[in-house]
Amino acid sequence: MGMSSLKLLKYVLFFFNLLFWFCGCCTLGFGIYLLIHNNFGVLFHNLPSLTLGNVLIIVGSIIMVVAFLGCMGSIKENKCLLMSFFVLLLIILLAEVILAILLFVYEQKLNEYVAEGLMDSIRRYHSDNSTKAAWDSIQLFLQCCGVNGTSDWSGAPPASCPSDPLVKVILFSTFLLHISQLFLQVLGMSFALTLNCQIDKTSQALGL
Repeated sequence: MGMSSLKLLKYVLFFFNLLFWFCGCCTLGFGIYLLIHNNFGVLFHNLPSLTLGNVLIIVGSIIMVVAFLGCMGSIKENKCLLMSFFVLLLIILLAEVILAILLFVYEQKLNEYVAEGLMDSIRRYHSDNSTKAAWDSIQLFLQCCGVNGTSDWSGAPPASCPSDPLVKVILFSTFLLHISQLFLQVLGMSFALTLNCQIDKTSQALGL
């Protein structure tokens, strides 16, 4: 029973992380594509490095490293790799919790800072091709218009503005995606700890 449980946990965790490794590869590849083609341009001129391509490259790289540790740790039944996988997931989870608390505490200041940066970006729409590309791509992709709506544009809103913005739907979808991500992180940590304990029990039973 112990050996069968070990095998089941091992392969579940392996395929679970293999799927995430492929997702990380796709995210990294998409980020590199956006970085090369610069489809989304620059939205915040005071933070020129904060582009969608750079963000996706960082996120994709982190996912690939963590998922690789999970894959190798599970298939090799290596306790060191499994604990490294667990610790990395724990660090990411704690960072997300701390970030969420900071966002909640400094919500008003952050909203003002972001709104100011976005409004400055809107004013550059007709004079900067990179800014124009960023706003057109984002408004078409997210089906939104400006920061607060069509009133943000001094003249007529650009053609990329949808007739019926879907900001609330997008925010709700983002919330659901984040909750699902947290659930999968906790699930991965649970699998890693359980498999680690099962390896110990099996080793003791076999007298190793």
